[in-house]
Amino acid sequence: MYKESDIRVENRQLCFKQDAYPLAKINNIRVKKLTMLDNLGQIAFWVFLFSGAVWVTLPEFKQELSWLPILAVCLTAVGLLFALFRCARYALQVEFRHIDETGLQWVNVAKSYSHQDGELFEQQVVRVKKLL
Repeated sequence: MYKESDIRVENRQLCFKQDAYPLAKINNIRVKKLTMLDNLGQIAFWVFLFSGAVWVTLPEFKQELSWLPILAVCLTAVGLLFALFRCARYALQVEFRHIDETGLQWVNVAKSYSHQDGELFEQQVVRVKKLL
């Protein structure tokens, strides 16, 4: 969980821990409620981390080890459950104006799965929008 002191505005910059974003380059700020589709990469990572090696070696040991497919399915389920509970639900994003040809881009400043952090992000959005 983040503290209120982690996100602050000082010297015309939005600061999050050690990162700083100049307010002059920020067009907009928002809290985005993330969906499963937004977290798909993270879910795939955790599922692969928990069970990837077993699925890769499964064809080699199919005849000798009959319990290996059961282990692979169980590890996949554990990885999926772990990923679903660890997925970020809220993201504090700023619409940042880059100086190169990238142009406008929404940048994630912070992500969290805690409801209290979502409320903290909302408070920060209101504070920063007054300064923009």
